[in-house]
Amino acid sequence: MASDRKRRARRVQIQRVVDGDSLEVKYAGLFGFLHRPFAVRLYGIDAPELSQPYGPEARRELASLVRRGGIRMETIATDRYGRCVGLIYRRRQGRRQSINRQMVQAGYAYWYRQYGGRQLGFPEAEAEAKSRRRGVWQGRQGSQQRPWDYRADQRRGGRRRRGQGIRRWLFAALLVIALAAAILAARWLSGQ
Repeated sequence: MASDRKRRARRVQIQRVVDGDSLEVKYAGLFGFLHRPFAVRLYGIDAPELSQPYGPEARRELASLVRRGGIRMETIATDRYGRCVGLIYRRRQGRRQSINRQMVQAGYAYWYRQYGGRQLGFPEAEAEAKSRRRGVWQGRQGSQQRPWDYRADQRRGGRRRRGQGIRRWLFAALLVIALAAAILAARWLSGQ
């Protein structure tokens, strides 16, 4: 996902925290008023969905990390939904502090291995969160369902429910047809 070319970091204003790994931002600066807000997915991490345990807590944690302002974003890519995939950070004492990494370190996001982030310290941040039992790592190790597995289960469940609805509708339609046929047959037989 990440390219080798130098990416330019731009100041952004946070418009809204959607969940633990998604934001709505707007470019800041002198001509910031000319820009429209757009969706950003945080690079290299995956936070619990809002309907999962720790989902609301992950959103609150991200909101507290970006609340102080001075946020910059490097655009890494665009995802299949058209969202910007970005690395969000702030400068403190001359150093960049990655908010993406802080979410993993706080235990409110998983390192999304398949999309990278090794060079940004995500493995170490996740290991620290596990060892200190922060956020999603508070319970038994491995007891929390990963967000990507949760979403896959939701998609499979949705298809199953839709299939059951079609079967119920088909059964009801066949029942109405059979009932109508029985009524017509009874009328025809009584007329003879």
